[in-house]
Order: sequence, then C-alpha cells, then structure tokens
Amino acid sequence: MEVGTTLEMMRETAAYRLELVPMDQVSPDLLNKWRAFLEDHSQGSPMLDPIWLQEHIATGNSQISVYFLLRGDSLAGFVPVLLSDSQVKCQLGEIGVRSFPVRRMTLLGSGGLFPEDNSAYEMLFRHLSAQKERFDALYLDNVPTDSFLWKFLETNPQVHKALTRYVPERPAARLLLHLEGSFESYMARFSSKHRQTLRRKVRKFQDLAPGETLPVCFTRPDQVEAFIEQAVEISRKTYQWQLLGQGLRDAAKLKRHLLFLAQHGWLRSYLLVCKGKPCAFVTGFQYGSRYYLDDMGFDPAWRDYSVGTVLQVGIIEDLFQNNRPKVYDLGEYGTHKEEFATLNYLQGKVFLFRPGVYGSLVKTAHRLCNASTAAVSSVVDRFGLKKRLKKLIRMSSSETSSGSPTQQQ
Repeated sequence: MEVGTTLEMMRETAAYRLELVPMDQVSPDLLNKWRAFLEDHSQGSPMLDPIWLQEHIATGNSQISVYFLLRGDSLAGFVPVLLSDSQVKCQLGEIGVRSFPVRRMTLLGSGGLFPEDNSAYEMLFRHLSAQKERFDALYLDNVPTDSFLWKFLETNPQVHKALTRYVPERPAARLLLHLEGSFESYMARFSSKHRQTLRRKVRKFQDLAPGETLPVCFTRPDQVEAFIEQAVEISRKTYQWQLLGQGLRDAAKLKRHLLFLAQHGWLRSYLLVCKGKPCAFVTGFQYGSRYYLDDMGFDPAWRDYSVGTVLQVGIIEDLFQNNRPKVYDLGEYGTHKEEFATLNYLQGKVFLFRPGVYGSLVKTAHRLCNASTAAVSSVVDRFGLKKRLKKLIRMSSSETSSGSPTQQQ
C-alpha cells in the first residue's frame, strides 16, 4: 500500500483530510484519538479495535493499514483495510465446483466508522480505486442494507465509474437476542407449546445422566487447551468438516486466537457434556456489551437428543445470569438459531471489482453457479424433497459413532 498518502477535499460545511497509515506505524497521539473515538461509538465491532488488529499483525500474515478521516485536529472516522489473497468459491448448493483466486482489499468492521457524508465516502473510495498496490477487488462484509454505506455503494455514480459493484449473494438476516429482563421472562415470550418442546428436549438429555449433564463455560487461558481438544474431536465428526472443508481445522491457529481472547477477558466458549463426554460446542466471546457466536457444532451420534438446542438454551440462561451482555449476536441466519432471536436485520456482502477481464470472468462464473443452484433448488423444492436431500447429504458426510450415546457409556 502507499504510505503517508494525504488527500484533501474542501466542502462548504466541512474540510476533511484522509491519511493512510500502516497499522504498526500509528502514532501514540493518533492511537489515543482512535481509542477515544471508539468509546464514543459503542456500536463498533471488535474488528475496529486496535488491540484486535495488532493481534492479526502479530500472526505475521496480515497486511493491515488504517484510513483516518480527520477534520482539523479531530478524528472524524476511520476504517482498517486488510490486503490478502482469498478465493471466490463457485458452488452448486453445498458442493464446491471451482474456486478463483482473488487478491482483495477488505474494509474491516463492516466498512469502518465514517460520518454519513457523501464527500467523506467519495474521498475514501476515490483513493482506494487509485491505489497502485495490486489487488483485484475491494470487499465489504456484514454491511447492514439499511445503512448509509450500503445505499452509497448502490447509488453513487463516482464509485460506479471507477469500480464494478457485485453482490455475490442475497442479503441475509443477522440474528440478535436482546438480553432484557430475566431468563424466565425471555422464555415466556415463546408460546406455551414451544416452551414445553424446549423443556422436553432439555429433560430428555438430562435424563441420560441426572446431575451429570451440563454446559461448561471456558473463560481462562489455562482452560483453552482442554476446550480445543474436546471441541476439535466433535468438529471432525460434523458435515461441515466432512463435506465443506470447514470446522475447527487449524488447532494451532484456534489456540492462539482463544488464548488472545482469554488474556483480554473476552473468551466465553462452551461445551455440552454428558458424564464427561463432549456432545456439542460453541466458540464465542464477549466484546463490550455484545456476546458473539463464532462457531458451533455437535456430534451427530447425539442428534436424537437435540444437543445443539440444549446447548443454546444453556448458553442463553448463563448469559442472563453471569456477566450479562446486552446482546447475544447469533450471527448469520440459520433455522437452528432463528427460534432464539428476538430481532434481526438484513446485511450483505459486496465486491467492488477493478475494471478488467478477470473480474468479469469471476463474476460471470459465480453468477452462473448461483443461478444453477437456484434452478435445481426450485425443482427439488417443488416436489418437497429439499429438506430430505439436504439431511441425507449431511448425514452421509458425517462420521457417525457406532451405537447410541447410551450404549457408548
């Protein structure tokens, strides 16, 4: 990236200047302004925290710089940017077809914290599009569709002149649970039938070993290794691991990340256990007033005992009672999470490709795969087979343990 670049744009009501600074060269004065700015904007994500970003730098594989928007001597906004090599994956449903390497400049923290001012964003994107550093596309993730930034990227002619906007998938709901009142009042919002169903699932699991089935919360550095060992054991058996190449595959990287969280008092990860045997896990952390669900999985041998649901109920009860955050951020939409949410909003991903043949090829291939998936899904759905086929694929790709959980014990 270009270093020490300054752009100036005068407006009748404001004069901004934009400074690009490598993360490891941010001055103490600017760092203090950054921290003070974050305190005044509590909605900021952890990806906007300098401590969080410094940890990424420490791994040795992240090129992060920060655009600071200044008005006089005051900080008016900022956005960290990460230069990295990634893949745009073309899939038919959950089956991978082709991947295209893309060098991208990611605007972290859902696009940073900038004032809702066209001139400020025009300055930023004009500078980004003129960067001499080689990259194929700018990328933004988790941008609320009702935000100023999303609408700016949709409609601004200067952005469309320099870059080609591509939304790779439909915006999806982000699910939140506001932790207001008590756990009992939260449960009371469900219908009596739904409450009975949840309680029946919990009781069915607890009846396997009365007094020896419980969710365990991991928060300390000395607990990290034990958590990872048990969570990875579960993750290896899931369809995400077998079919999608996902799950907790890099134990060393995960250990470093969880230790970092624990050392700053942010770690809150959970295991559901029965007689000491791990059945399901959730990796998560609490940053400020929000608890974030990071990853989750369950041993398919315990499917008949609804262990994913049982663990979620246990986590929610624990969050209400201990060091309670204001919000449980369940993340992107999933039917297994939807029933627990009290609020949702749409968010989307956006690529802004530089002009050229390669960007057009990537977009066309990805769009064709999406269209093919939609067509097949429509036909399968018409015959009522979608859920059945998805379940069959996931079950066949998971390593199922021999016998039932009760027989294993």
